[in-house]
Amino acid sequence: MIVPSPIAQRHNDLRLEHARGTGAFHFLLVPGLVPDGPETFLRQKGMFLSKGDVSTANWPDETFSLDEAIRGIESFVDRALVARRKPVIVGVSVGGGIVLEYLRRKREEGASPALAGLVLVSPLVCSGDISPLLRRLWEPIVSDTGDPVRALEKGRSFFRQLASKSIGQKPTPKGWKGLFSAITPSGIAELIDAPIRKRIEQTLERIPPQGAIERCKALQQLPGLEAGERVKDGLIQAPTLLLWGSKERHTLDMNGPGTGALCRPDLAERHFPSAEIHWIYTKKGEPVPHASLLKHHKAFARPLKRFLKRL
Repeated sequence: MIVPSPIAQRHNDLRLEHARGTGAFHFLLVPGLVPDGPETFLRQKGMFLSKGDVSTANWPDETFSLDEAIRGIESFVDRALVARRKPVIVGVSVGGGIVLEYLRRKREEGASPALAGLVLVSPLVCSGDISPLLRRLWEPIVSDTGDPVRALEKGRSFFRQLASKSIGQKPTPKGWKGLFSAITPSGIAELIDAPIRKRIEQTLERIPPQGAIERCKALQQLPGLEAGERVKDGLIQAPTLLLWGSKERHTLDMNGPGTGALCRPDLAERHFPSAEIHWIYTKKGEPVPHASLLKHHKAFARPLKRFLKRL
């Protein structure tokens, strides 16, 4: 029997909500910049709980540190192994990029984390993977010149157009809230449940401009897969699942230095020798946007269930 008993924990600046499940695994669910983990993985959590415990990450509001986030992931893996659990990391969007940077740093140390498995959904590997449309909004925010707070408020019409194409006439948040909604799982405009939408809106309201800017700047610190002297060693031998939306182009450049490698089996194999890659479509063959785990959870469930059986 699954006993969902959330326990607030802190691994450095990685805030974790823990729930007990049945099985030998312990899953760490790492979201993108927003929404927080509980909303991002709302419709996958039960699947993971059927295989083991689940720790869901949330990011701090006022500040953001890539180094602290990576130390939090490292601490989780160490604690899971001490508890004799099999750690599996699931990273989405920018969260996937943070997980990849954790693995890259361990590789450069000559170490390989004893993961039982790895799942990456639409991972943004480095800033070079940002789509041209999104880059025009992102660059003024992280620039050392100009007014980054003012830049956060721009781009309103783009996100409204994106929303109208993806879910009719439901509006997206304005300004920087719209920016976050586009580069993280499915986007607030694609959510079809009002209570979930409200929770994500509250998260966006809670993040102050400085915290939002620091999250955006963290993307500049992701060096990509080829950085370092041990690239030929690969990142991890454990079974790896890479899932891409069939309509990533509004968010990711699929010819980018990281995405271009990890969306192709022959190139991804250099980094993940035991990887499988899927482009996600709906059951009717309709395209699925970037990391759309909420709206298109059924489409993502099929490869996820098969992968968990493989583990």
